[in-house]
Amino acid sequence: MEANERAINFVNRRLKEGDYGYVLRKYVYSDEWDEHLLNNMEGIIFKAMTSFEYSRCFSYYFMEDIQLSRPFFTLEAKNEVMERGYIEFINLQISAISPFFIIEKAQYQKPKEGITLDIVDLTEFKNKKLEKKYTELIEVLTEHKLMLVDREELKKVPLDIPLENYEPEEVNYLSYLFE
Repeated sequence: MEANERAINFVNRRLKEGDYGYVLRKYVYSDEWDEHLLNNMEGIIFKAMTSFEYSRCFSYYFMEDIQLSRPFFTLEAKNEVMERGYIEFINLQISAISPFFIIEKAQYQKPKEGITLDIVDLTEFKNKKLEKKYTELIEVLTEHKLMLVDREELKKVPLDIPLENYEPEEVNYLSYLFE
């Protein structure tokens, strides 16, 4: 059975049985994967984004180190990225409730108009260190028996599952595993 099909079956079973929010906040360490992911980080900045208040996953950014003078998620740093024109990053999400992960190559870009940075998906990085890290992350996670799933394939809506307190368009297999 392929990874996407396994992910869909997993969500269908869990939707029938209950939620994990309390257990994740209370008993799972948000830095659990750090020791496996933070090797070969020269020239790469790591940002842990995990919060089990709002998601069911470990969430990470690996960004090219362009020597910003301010922390990344500040207005000053955004202005520095806008001056440069872009910053490449890896978005990695590891489900905390299942053996699945998603990984994306992306770039914050200076917008054509407006004052917020645009996020664009990439097929290949300009930054070779990020390209190598991307491959390494997939290898490490598959060695730990996690399965890479396709973000787009999991945007299907679960059928025949009562979803109280949710708008139907907000719930899909992807959101259940990672949000």
